[in-house]
Amino acid sequence: MAKVVLLCAIAIVFLSCGVARAEQAAGAEAKTSGSGLFSGTLGDSLWTVIAFVALLLVLGKVAWKPLLEALNARQSHIEEQLKSAEDMRQRAEQMLDDYKQQGLSTLRQAVEQAQRHQQEVAEKTRQEVLAIRHRAQEEIESARAAAMQELWKQAGDIALRVGSEVLGRTLTGPDNQHLVDEAVTRIRQNGGSP
Repeated sequence: MAKVVLLCAIAIVFLSCGVARAEQAAGAEAKTSGSGLFSGTLGDSLWTVIAFVALLLVLGKVAWKPLLEALNARQSHIEEQLKSAEDMRQRAEQMLDDYKQQGLSTLRQAVEQAQRHQQEVAEKTRQEVLAIRHRAQEEIESARAAAMQELWKQAGDIALRVGSEVLGRTLTGPDNQHLVDEAVTRIRQNGGSP
């Protein structure tokens, strides 16, 4: 880089000298002929072209090439960042879709679990109701049997009292039992009606 700057400085010195000589020559000619923008000699034009070409070469080596490389590097970097951002956007969208699916799946599972729990509670309640109903029927049957037994006993007592009133005598224990058994058997055969 230092060599390029040194070469540029030497080229500028030489060009300055050439331009100064051209101006002296032009000044001498200008005195003889009118001055104008394109008035000058072929040597002046040649030195100008050489100076311009040298300036282009120096700028091409020193400024333009590194500038273009830097711009190309920046463009590549920006393109990579855009591509990376696009990839990240696509990954984010994919993750969002995955989370949505996962959320829906979790919601479905929760609904199914709630329905299963509801069915289990309903089944358990139904079983408890059936058990309570069964116990109530057993208690009713037991109470009915006890009531029937009490009824038969009272019916026997009534029959003994009626028998002693009708017959006018007191029956003995075996006679009593025999009459009660006959009355109970007849009542049972008739379905509870005398």
